[in-house]
Amino acid sequence: MARSSRSLALAGAALALGLALGCEDAAAPLPPLPVQAPFAAPADPLAGGRVESCAVLDDTRCVAGAAERCAVYDPAAGAFVADPDPLFRRVLKYERWYDRYHQPDGQTANRAFTAATPAGTPEEVWGAPAHFAAYTGLGDSAIWSGTALTAFALRYLQTGTAADYARMVTKTRQVLTMFDVTEIEGYLARFHFLVMDPAAPQSDQHVFQYAPPDDPACHPFAAASAPDLPAAYRDGWDDGTTVWRGAPMWCGHPSIDQYSGPLTSLPLVYGLLDDAALKARIARQVTCYLKRLARVEIRHLQQNPDALDAVRAFFANGALKLDPGDMDFTKLDTVVAYVNRRPTAQNQDTFDRSCPDRVQLEPWRVIDAAADSFLIDMLNFTNDMQGGEGPTAIDHIYAVSVRGGDALHLLHLASVAYSMTGEEQYREFLYRELVDKLRAVDVAYTTGALVMPRWCRSFYGDHITFAPAWSFLTLLGDCPLRTDMQRVMDVELWQKELFDLGNAKFDFMYAGTVPEAIAGGGRAAALADGVREVERLGGNGGVFDDPRRSYTRDRQSIVDALPAGNAVLCPTEAERKTCEDGFAIMGLRIPGESITHACTGAAAECPLGDVCAEGMAAQALTPDLRTYEDFLWQRNPFKLGDAFGVEGGEQSPGLDLMEAFWLGRTYGAITAGQGQVLAWQAAGTSCGP
Repeated sequence: MARSSRSLALAGAALALGLALGCEDAAAPLPPLPVQAPFAAPADPLAGGRVESCAVLDDTRCVAGAAERCAVYDPAAGAFVADPDPLFRRVLKYERWYDRYHQPDGQTANRAFTAATPAGTPEEVWGAPAHFAAYTGLGDSAIWSGTALTAFALRYLQTGTAADYARMVTKTRQVLTMFDVTEIEGYLARFHFLVMDPAAPQSDQHVFQYAPPDDPACHPFAAASAPDLPAAYRDGWDDGTTVWRGAPMWCGHPSIDQYSGPLTSLPLVYGLLDDAALKARIARQVTCYLKRLARVEIRHLQQNPDALDAVRAFFANGALKLDPGDMDFTKLDTVVAYVNRRPTAQNQDTFDRSCPDRVQLEPWRVIDAAADSFLIDMLNFTNDMQGGEGPTAIDHIYAVSVRGGDALHLLHLASVAYSMTGEEQYREFLYRELVDKLRAVDVAYTTGALVMPRWCRSFYGDHITFAPAWSFLTLLGDCPLRTDMQRVMDVELWQKELFDLGNAKFDFMYAGTVPEAIAGGGRAAALADGVREVERLGGNGGVFDDPRRSYTRDRQSIVDALPAGNAVLCPTEAERKTCEDGFAIMGLRIPGESITHACTGAAAECPLGDVCAEGMAAQALTPDLRTYEDFLWQRNPFKLGDAFGVEGGEQSPGLDLMEAFWLGRTYGAITAGQGQVLAWQAAGTSCGP
């Protein structure tokens, strides 16, 4: 798809001319970077009235001997709603279940049960401590806790109540705690927990482990370093008989996706908060993360054509499909990347835990493609990124020169830092370094240049990129950069990657930030698709108003339920080759991913010679036909069925419904429950002693 010339080209040309003449002082003035609070704080419809807001549906309390229940209230009518809209009520129930059963110590987790949990099991049964086995999915708690904060903030935007504001503030503090516990400014933990005496009983309110984990990414910390930790971390946990004192620990090695949750939600809540100290904590962690990123340069690629091919293959699997007008990566002489360095046992005495003063422009590491040591240097670099525990270990990398999504992430991060502080170093980094020198806007226009076949596609990678892209667009005011990013959102993310995935979260984020002049008919299609997906997202075990759990879905039953126009799709030989062949780097073979297996005669198998591949749906399945996942919108929407050992043995936090619903409400596509809030209603019974 051809597109117009870059909107920021004049600024870059002026800067280049000044440098070419040897007059750095003649560099063009920086373009403005208009940033704004993504949304305005709403008015509280209950302010000054006699009805008090609450946060969790069906919670109860005792006030002056009278029982009260948290119920749906219509401020315009001045009355409680006896029969709330079914979709609105389902969302409120999911939020209740999340608040009560899926955020131990403020961290998002899946809930695993001691036994099978049939569909329709009452909450008082599945939610009882006796039915609780463990929390799972904690390694992804950072991203999903950030996602929960986004959902909390979007709900507050729609209700404006004091209870929903307080709920959002509490979740903000819990997300910041995941930075605080590392005792490294700007560094994010995946999760934190208490190591308890093996004799201590279990609790479904906390994350306990009964021996220190055998994982070098896990570290002890002082509870005093995190002011919002639960009291159990400082004072011990009282089980009613004994006070058990645990040892606080956190686990790290955070990936880009873990950061993407907080970096999407924190800019959203920043403009809604009244607490200046809390806002300062947000700004500190976000800016320290950006300044902590260490610069890596791979130089002199034009002197080594094999090295240039190797670098391109390494960062893009060797399979980029570029459009006319996309930048020519074969002309790169230097690749620049930014990496998050990892604390390890081998660098614990030298690892800088403080916040750097400035964004790093001088390279921490240089790899010379013209040097005889290039291959071994690249292999060492790869090892550092893939689990190495040496002194130069790396958590993750933004290859800003060659990967579109990474360029978008850094443009977003620099803009967030500028919006929170007003410091010129961040605007300079964005325009002079990212845009002018590294051509990050041009690189962002290649975000959708690598889309693998659905049999080996990493669907979570889409989610890592599009949520921060939405955050970026909500932050930017009217400027050429915003127009460029809207076009990236439209062409690279919507048209090339996500338009046919039945992804309600992206549908609403796309439609809410890309104007009709750019999106054409895409906005209307996205809004309609998002509404359909949300309306069909509920319990997957046969009871629609249940939580989503790990229930087996027979492949044949899903095939039989495919609607007209959908069918089983088999991979072509070309698609199999793309997935399985891998690629070579300077004589070293990087294997692909096998998508075949010995044929079994199972439903929807696809014969490919003497082996078989799993057939998939030709079109995205509706949520009622999809298998259990912790978060639907980052998983394969074409997968036909799945099996689990314990029926209903694990339960999803439900954030996929919550966040998508409030996004739909934010952009006017969903009207269920519009104008209604939660408030305390007299239950008509006495209580107390």
